[in-house]
Amino acid sequence: MANRFFEGAAHAAAYAKFRPLPPISLVERIVSFAKETICMNKNVSIKKTMQAEPLTGAADVGCGSGQSTEILSPYVKAVTGLDVSDAQVLEARKLSKHPNVSYKVSPAETLPFPDKSLSLVTSCQACHWFDMPAFYKEVDRILVPGGVLALYGYLFPKPIHKDYADDLYNLIDHVYNKDTGGYWGTGRLDVDASYSDKRFEIPYPEFLRDESHYVDKTATVAELTGYLTSWSGFQNFRAKNGDEAAQKILETFQDRFLKTLKVTTAPEETSIDLRFHYFLLMGRKPLE
Repeated sequence: MANRFFEGAAHAAAYAKFRPLPPISLVERIVSFAKETICMNKNVSIKKTMQAEPLTGAADVGCGSGQSTEILSPYVKAVTGLDVSDAQVLEARKLSKHPNVSYKVSPAETLPFPDKSLSLVTSCQACHWFDMPAFYKEVDRILVPGGVLALYGYLFPKPIHKDYADDLYNLIDHVYNKDTGGYWGTGRLDVDASYSDKRFEIPYPEFLRDESHYVDKTATVAELTGYLTSWSGFQNFRAKNGDEAAQKILETFQDRFLKTLKVTTAPEETSIDLRFHYFLLMGRKPLE
């Protein structure tokens, strides 16, 4: 019998425990791009962007349980994570480790900041839920001239294995497309397409896309199964079909995964390397 991964735990707690941290390379690419404005204003070489003073303020919109917010702490004087979910914000506050990071409950379309007050706005794996025209309008209002909007996300993890990588990924894909396929809504398709739809083209003249970043994570098979419980599609399936049906999906996945690996160890004792590929879109508000 597999662990009852979701019993007694909120979706927010599963999200916090099993979702990956953004790669440092991606975060530093965002910060470097944002600091280029400081360098231009102070006539400093752009090659020295990461040596420039910290950004004054940043907001992470749709922050969830705070992974994508906390990681900005070393680069920004004050970071605010925002999420429409009270449960996610409560979880983020509970897990927060940095005094310059705070959290608020707020929708993406009405951001609680004065005009021209932030240097950077980010959103990780969330903006496909937003009213994008309203969000862009708010971001433009709160960004300083030369401020940056960065939208990014990641695809489902690809197992790293010399013999069974494709077979193992097909098991993850089966849970996505077959078991929970009718429970995702259209937002997941936007993530699958790496935000290639035109509504994610940030409406600033300076706009770029970067798909070079990834993060590797070693997890047990039990933890990978727990990651599936953080999917919104899985949570929607569970809400409609009940715990027993949802538990069966997890048990079947876990059993097939172990059999594919040809191991007899327990899922909590069986490790697998995973690679999460990220996509990043950035735009800079024009200088006045």
